[in-house]
Amino acid sequence: MVMRALAWIVLLLSVAHPTVVVAQQGTSPRAVTSLNESGWRFQFGDAPETVKTATFDDSTWEQVSLPHTWNRVGEYALTRSAATNNKQGIGWYRLTYDAKPMAKGRRLYIDFAAVGNIADVWVNGAHVGQHKGAFTRFRFDVTPQWKPGAKNLIVVRADNSKPAVGSSTEHVIPLAGDFFIHGGLYRGVQLIEANDVGIDLLDFGGPGVYVYSAIRQARTSNDAGPYHVVYDKTRLRNLSSVSRTIDFHVTTRDDSGIVVDRGQSLGLVLKPNSTEMLEGNLFEETKIYGPKLWDGQNEQKLYTITVEIREGKRLIDSVTQSFGIRSFKFDPNTGLTLNGQPLKLQGVSRHQDKFGKGWALTREDHAEDLAIMKEMGVNSVRHAHYPHADEWVEEADKAGMTVWAEVPYVTTPSLSGGEGSAEVFANAEQQTRELIRQQYNHPSIAMWAAGN
Repeated sequence: MVMRALAWIVLLLSVAHPTVVVAQQGTSPRAVTSLNESGWRFQFGDAPETVKTATFDDSTWEQVSLPHTWNRVGEYALTRSAATNNKQGIGWYRLTYDAKPMAKGRRLYIDFAAVGNIADVWVNGAHVGQHKGAFTRFRFDVTPQWKPGAKNLIVVRADNSKPAVGSSTEHVIPLAGDFFIHGGLYRGVQLIEANDVGIDLLDFGGPGVYVYSAIRQARTSNDAGPYHVVYDKTRLRNLSSVSRTIDFHVTTRDDSGIVVDRGQSLGLVLKPNSTEMLEGNLFEETKIYGPKLWDGQNEQKLYTITVEIREGKRLIDSVTQSFGIRSFKFDPNTGLTLNGQPLKLQGVSRHQDKFGKGWALTREDHAEDLAIMKEMGVNSVRHAHYPHADEWVEEADKAGMTVWAEVPYVTTPSLSGGEGSAEVFANAEQQTRELIRQQYNHPSIAMWAAGN
């Protein structure tokens, strides 16, 4: 098991993905639309090639809303009844969506919070991408296939086949384990409309804005003593065919909404069809004297950082992330200290199951799990044995939990013996990168684990 000890680091919170359209003209350059209640059709089992076309008749398929899984594993009984569904294989989802017009220079992304276990996606008959791994967010740019102001067909093939030599999941972790991989669109789907230049939406499902900090001693007579300096890394993407000149603005606020610092960098040139990572130290240091700490179950103080991208006077993109300031240290003799104080961990492992729902959980389900843990006296949680939902980690931040997050490299590295294949290693690296980008860094997460 791999653990990473960090000293004086700021960890950010991923903003919860909304379930309604959140953008309004003049307030946000992005429009986010939930597809969870849009009338999906579902069928488990084989389907003909025509399933990807608009002429296919799915009227006899089951109508479902998201989150959805076809599995319901587990019963409070000595034997399984017909209510248990542990089928593994292929599930098909189809959605016909009546799209609004889209202005020139805009792009459309389809965002999946998680699909068990392999997802293939078609838009209007064209295959737009594949994702391998049941626990992390992924997005596809579907602009070339999308028909603004018309009906669009989205088809998803979800595959939770049992890993075996020669199977579709042979090289997708986990290859084994004492938990069941539920199939389906079990964490929801949304559309994101954004400008063709802005904060990168294709950064392994991450927010594109990543916050870190360090403690500094007083450097000048104007300093009021030691302070924290806050930096951010922002990944930008220019998907247009010409160079674009942008201005980059950063605003940091405390938990009361009071601005503690602003920074900017003007006249940045982004080359066409390119990405670039901007470091926050392009600006003057963001100094926070006597910061309000995220201090486990004592205090859960959070700051926010807002990154705005402007082209002239026009706001073309904006992302706000929450973060917490805290320090921790692991010592073989004294154990864990949080903000310089010893912290005895009293913990449990947590799976994302709920009786009668499988993995298709709501934010309320996640919050209920947290409430039960707090009633038990728990202050530490291990994510068994995979990345958990954004909603869960946000609840852990608010509850002051110390979290061990990990990827599902469980029990065995290979189905045929030996150290494992290059494909397995590549998939494990992909899922690790997605976990860290997407949950970089909730203040609750103290450890990244490379496997069980």
